[in-house]
Amino acid sequence: MSRSERRALGVVVGFFGVAYGLYGLFRHWNFGSSAFDLGIFDQVVWHLSRFETPSSSIRGFSNFLGDHFFPVIVLFAPFYWIWPGPDTLIMVQAFGSAVSIVPVYLFARRRLPPGAALGIAVAYGCFWGIQRAIAFDVHETAFSPLVVAIALLAMDRRQWPLFWTAVVAMMFIKEDHIPLVAGLGLLLVIQGETRKGVIAIVGSACALAVALGVIVPAFNDLGGYEYTSSYLGVLTDLQRIPILLVSPPVKIQTAFLWFAPFVFLSLASPLAILVLPFVLIRFLSDTPTHWGTAFHYSAPLAPIIAMSAADGLARIAQRWKPKGRRSLVAWAVAACVLCSAILPGRQPLWRVFAPDHYRARESSQLGRELLAMIPDGASVVAQAAVVPHLSLRDRIYVLDDRAPDADYVLACASLSPWPADAFDELRRLLEQRKASGYEVMVEREGWTILRHRRP
Repeated sequence: MSRSERRALGVVVGFFGVAYGLYGLFRHWNFGSSAFDLGIFDQVVWHLSRFETPSSSIRGFSNFLGDHFFPVIVLFAPFYWIWPGPDTLIMVQAFGSAVSIVPVYLFARRRLPPGAALGIAVAYGCFWGIQRAIAFDVHETAFSPLVVAIALLAMDRRQWPLFWTAVVAMMFIKEDHIPLVAGLGLLLVIQGETRKGVIAIVGSACALAVALGVIVPAFNDLGGYEYTSSYLGVLTDLQRIPILLVSPPVKIQTAFLWFAPFVFLSLASPLAILVLPFVLIRFLSDTPTHWGTAFHYSAPLAPIIAMSAADGLARIAQRWKPKGRRSLVAWAVAACVLCSAILPGRQPLWRVFAPDHYRARESSQLGRELLAMIPDGASVVAQAAVVPHLSLRDRIYVLDDRAPDADYVLACASLSPWPADAFDELRRLLEQRKASGYEVMVEREGWTILRHRRP
């Protein structure tokens, strides 16, 4: 890679790292984040950084590994030794996602001219799957794009030690990444690497069985894996699989939007087969949030779509007349950049260019002042939008009917009441607290802080 290529790639990576970070930080500072999931991960990583059991009072787990198999979150902990708090998680996710542009570019560069490969990298940075992950707090999928991209690049280069390292890392991100290893194994078999492919497929099946049958139940307070119920519908009636894959229609729309930003070039590459594990995991689930485009679930697909698009374009160009090949590649890459920037609409990163994104709201400024009044060791019950600003503590809970007593109770009428339907529900809970041993510490401009009267 020439010096000019490295410089251009560095600019692209730096731009997206800063843009992702600016979006996430200002969204959080203006109380746009939530207990689900920024507050949860902040509390869990805080415990890990202190070499404590990663419990989550927010989620109700004595050990968070009893929720999902995602030991990769331990990699967040060293950053908390420098600067503990949700801001750190947001920036690690932002720059981790941006750095994944590098293996995507290197893969594309083996097939396309430098300018075209850089265009694919830019389109990848704009892809809505990554943007939605950046826009929805912080999750274990912060590591997915980089690890998946490295695995594909290593497989392409036949760098097997790096490939197997990435495969193991992929299994440690979350249990729903383990089937992707089987997909990689199938692709290796198709490419003639039968022995390695069989090892990946068998290893994937064994790892999934151990993770869901042994490890998660061992840490779970109820001794089981709680998400099996999401697949009871298909497990009890396998004949419904073809219907469940395409209904309701939102599933077809999501699949369309996976490929449309790269103008369907991915479908010309064998790498597109790696989408199938995600199709089965998400579309056969009974959970509606798995079907659409609103959350972070498509982030692991981003490098697969972008790298298969680069491969697909190279394959199409090889069949094209030599005279018009350069123009074909240029126009196709330009279309990828444009479509990735605008599909599926209301792309979060556009907010980075809006002055209003950086304007501090009065309620947010006041909120930060009031939250500073809460002692570090105090137990707290708070509205979900407030929780990630106070989650560096042992006991913090979301304000709902099940929340226990705590030293302080907080809510704000101008913030999102989610998961409550309206703030009236939270107001009712505040009134109940006032009648059961809490006194008003602050009532100001929509903010309410109650303090327990106990000694």
